[in-house]
Amino acid sequence: MRLDFNILWVEDQPDAVKAQRERIDFLLRKEGFRVNAEFAISVAEAKTFLGNDIYGDHVDLVLMDYDLGSGPNGEAGIEMVRDSFPFKDIVFYSASGVQKLQQSINEGNLQGIFYSSRQDLPDSVVGVFKALVKKVLDIDHSRGIVMGATSEIDYFINECLVAIFAKANQDHKTKALKLIAEQINENRKTFDKETKKVVALTELAALADFHHVYSSAHRLRLLRKILEAAGTHSAECELMLKYAETMQQRNDLAHVRVVRKGFSRKLFDRHGKELTTDDMQALRVALLGHHEFFEKMITALHPEIEGGK
Repeated sequence: MRLDFNILWVEDQPDAVKAQRERIDFLLRKEGFRVNAEFAISVAEAKTFLGNDIYGDHVDLVLMDYDLGSGPNGEAGIEMVRDSFPFKDIVFYSASGVQKLQQSINEGNLQGIFYSSRQDLPDSVVGVFKALVKKVLDIDHSRGIVMGATSEIDYFINECLVAIFAKANQDHKTKALKLIAEQINENRKTFDKETKKVVALTELAALADFHHVYSSAHRLRLLRKILEAAGTHSAECELMLKYAETMQQRNDLAHVRVVRKGFSRKLFDRHGKELTTDDMQALRVALLGHHEFFEKMITALHPEIEGGK
């Protein structure tokens, strides 16, 4: 699982479902996921998006208009699509005739096939989405999503630093390198202090609290200081301060205690507080915003990257 929820949308008039697309995006974003939708105008074109195995194509859900203008549609379309996408959950929808659509699906006794009116499609998609994520998105998998997303943000931050340094004049490069040297000296002092604390330990349980190198937190601070020095990125710097708080939550996830009871797994932070699915949802929502912020920043700094201007 990831922060993206990928929808293969079989619809010959994409503009007709623009409102539904925007509503689905809004509802899933509240769950901490971003909708990526690819449109195909026919079943044949939709097949080109699918891989040879259930995991290879990254398609999470298929939406299909029951009344496609060309190719198989209606009852024939339902059977063909089920045969073509045997491992995918599919939502058929119709602007009219939902009762007939429901009857066709029920009579066919087809598994993983759902139906909806076009108007109610967003709520239907969210219902299927929640059923899907419940199968795979327990508290431990949520932890993996957070760790994966923040690792990608770490990459964005590093690439932003590289791009800024490449375009800077010699004076700014010198100042940036000086900042790194100052941070390293601070780290050395901190490391020396913590080394003394480690040597003085009488219990091994406290050893997990000492883990400091030139980390992603240091690179984030360096990026923020460089932008602050430029004097034109105050809003971006404020967002970076907020991400620093999220990074601390990520770091805490790396050191949770797992308590198993039967099939269940519960996670507790080092203060003994249980991490809940609501905590994970809030963290995903925050991460989604941070991820998009840094993604926009890196494409602005690297025009050659797709999406950059």
